[in-house]
Amino acid sequence: MRLINDDVLATVVIWQESRGESYFGKVGVAEVLRNRTVLKYMSDGTLVGTVLWKQQFSGMNAGDVNRIPSFKLDDQNSVVQECIRAWKDACAGSNRVHGAVHYLNVKLTKILRGGTLPLWAAKPGAPGELNEALVLAVIENHTFIRAL
Repeated sequence: MRLINDDVLATVVIWQESRGESYFGKVGVAEVLRNRTVLKYMSDGTLVGTVLWKQQFSGMNAGDVNRIPSFKLDDQNSVVQECIRAWKDACAGSNRVHGAVHYLNVKLTKILRGGTLPLWAAKPGAPGELNEALVLAVIENHTFIRAL
């Protein structure tokens, strides 16, 4: 018996990454989890191997202040229920992010990184500018990006 099943783990990560977003923002994050797992993109092909891949989902990083609280979530909480539903919709085949395997909050990322973006999101030669050619969808604060 696995102590933490994929549905619970996905719910935790969706909450960590998008608890302040709308339902559709949560679905977008859920789809990225699903896409990475299915494609074995920065993943070993399992959900555990996807969410624990080094430095990929900030909520799983040791320094994230919400990492421990996220494992204390109550499934009766309305935000948690939205995260559960978002994961179910992604598993059923929703496609709001058109196959994206990355996402970020551009504004927050620039603040945290001193004005730059990760290489996978930045315009070549312009580390502070988003490479618009990679953008597949924008849902609220998250920009969803295809692989390079």
